[in-house]
Amino acid sequence: MKATVESQRLLLDLNSIDQSVSKLDYQKKNHPQLMKITELTARVPSIEASIVENDSQITETKKEVSKAEIDVENISKRVQKDKERMSSSQTSAKDLTQIQHEIGTLESKQKELEEVQIEYLEKVEDLEHKKRGLQDILNQVKSEISVLNTSIKADFEKVNKEIATFATERQSVVGKVENELFKLYEKIRSEHGIGAGLFSHGTCKSCQIQISPLEINNINSTDLEEIVRCENCRCILVRN
Repeated sequence: MKATVESQRLLLDLNSIDQSVSKLDYQKKNHPQLMKITELTARVPSIEASIVENDSQITETKKEVSKAEIDVENISKRVQKDKERMSSSQTSAKDLTQIQHEIGTLESKQKELEEVQIEYLEKVEDLEHKKRGLQDILNQVKSEISVLNTSIKADFEKVNKEIATFATERQSVVGKVENELFKLYEKIRSEHGIGAGLFSHGTCKSCQIQISPLEINNINSTDLEEIVRCENCRCILVRN
């Protein structure tokens, strides 16, 4: 395949643009804050799950509080009823003894239930305190993600402007390169990452590898319009 020397040399400009764009794309994909965002984002489901679990525990504990309140209230009513019976003139001495014993038992049980009720209320308070802590952590993580996203967005906008500028320059250069040569360049670039490199002092500046003496002789004896390729990286060699 042949192409004018001028068209071949334009490949170096094209390659420079493509390598610059590749570096910018790499910067975007490997932005130092992207990993941090990934780490923080991965924490969100776990924190949210903890909040849901904590809410479930609060709900169940409050049910126990309500149950204890009802039990205490029922016992209190029974004690009150027994005390009314004791005040009745129709209650016999034998019944009074039994009632007093029952009141003692009920009051002891009521005290136990009130202590249980207090324990449940304290547990609810602890769980609600824990929920506030988890919510604070979640809000902080989401805030950090938001700040990082804003920062990255600004960086990406800057990089995208540079890429757009290079795209315009590339279009201008491509318009001057012979069509078949450009197709070959694109094919090689898609396969090997770099489509063309300068051949200078026996070295391919694309892969930075010294070309064998025999191949150098072959290149030097080849017509300047004949397309030659690096024996190592297979890019198009553009001769001085």
